[in-house]
Amino acid sequence: MELFPDPEMRRTLIQNGVLTPDKNGALRVRFVGVAVAGGCSIQILPKIFSASQGSVTSTMRQVVRALRRYARWQPQHRDEAPFLDPMAAHTELNALALADWLIRDYHNVGIYRRLREREVFGGNGQVNWRRTIERTVPVLSSGRPVYVETISRSATRDHDYFVSRLHRQIVETAARTFGHLLGFGPLNLDHEPYEPFGEMPALSLCQVRVRQEMQDAFSDRAMQLLPMLLAWLVAIDKAENADLALYGTNAFYDVWEKVCAQALGNERDQWQGYIPRPTWCSTEGHEQAADTFQPDIVTRIKDGAVEHLVIADAKYYRLSMPPYLQGQPGVNDVAKQLWYERCLVGAARDRGLSRIYNFFVVPGPEREEGFWWDGQVDLPGLPETTVKVMRLSALQALVRYGDGVPHDAGHIRAVVMAA
Repeated sequence: MELFPDPEMRRTLIQNGVLTPDKNGALRVRFVGVAVAGGCSIQILPKIFSASQGSVTSTMRQVVRALRRYARWQPQHRDEAPFLDPMAAHTELNALALADWLIRDYHNVGIYRRLREREVFGGNGQVNWRRTIERTVPVLSSGRPVYVETISRSATRDHDYFVSRLHRQIVETAARTFGHLLGFGPLNLDHEPYEPFGEMPALSLCQVRVRQEMQDAFSDRAMQLLPMLLAWLVAIDKAENADLALYGTNAFYDVWEKVCAQALGNERDQWQGYIPRPTWCSTEGHEQAADTFQPDIVTRIKDGAVEHLVIADAKYYRLSMPPYLQGQPGVNDVAKQLWYERCLVGAARDRGLSRIYNFFVVPGPEREEGFWWDGQVDLPGLPETTVKVMRLSALQALVRYGDGVPHDAGHIRAVVMAA
């Protein structure tokens, strides 16, 4: 069965970089994440995992958690169509991202509340003296007015407030429709005092009421939530027409780079200035420097009082080492890593660093140690000739990245220095 049989849907996915034709014209999936298409939910694992490696659902749950953290800390990711951004322009495709934001927001803050102020005669609230003087008659005591009955202000939650009820309805719909795909458990809102609507009010009415609330409310809560409610109303309407919603990325290689950077640490910005930039010169003598390469990871490791430099390239490849070499980085990647080492050796020496360790970090199977040496590649012709190959347990690393849990720095250091 074809994954996306509808021609219009295929065109949409090709336009947004989710599907791409290969040299033979066959369509390849570039997307990692979850999709709702044609009434079906589809889980698309990273290529480093296979369906035979255990539960697809549990693995996908960890992938989604990693994507969620990536979207939070890397808002300017490289996606051509940012399906992880709830406020992206492609609102007909990002209903899942909005659902993720709305469900997490509810868990953290709860239902939107609007207090209703009313006047109470003889209440216990703060006395409104202006209204008391205007509306009540005092009695005289020793020639002075005494107000026996006062008017006070009382603020109560409005359980019938339209926007609060709408918020509840939207959260319930988002959780029921998309929650299981995003790794959330069942959500029960029966304890909430705000009654849901029997049927969802008309889209135009909901938009008018939310926009009116945006004009009247100025709290941080209102300014964060109300635009999201408005975006959901638009997105879910378009998603129903397009019959398609996506949550994920077509640049998972960038996620893998962030996963590796968490494992090893990264000080790239401190070293980028030592990477030469190509300089272009016209026949008239005008010169201009252009952009240059940027290493994935540059960091220092400490061995007692001695420091060393690590240069690493995070490769989202399914590498098989000899005797059956397959899926390896190209010769350009190898040469570039050796060139980085050549460029940084002087700066490392000036900073008192003892030696440089240069390696590729590629996904590996699940192993208890989580990080290990798996060989090397040699390219004679430069003073530096060797790039080591390191394996990082893919699922374990994604779990740590999604949870924000650091790796064992001592083990990482020991493996790097022993290679």
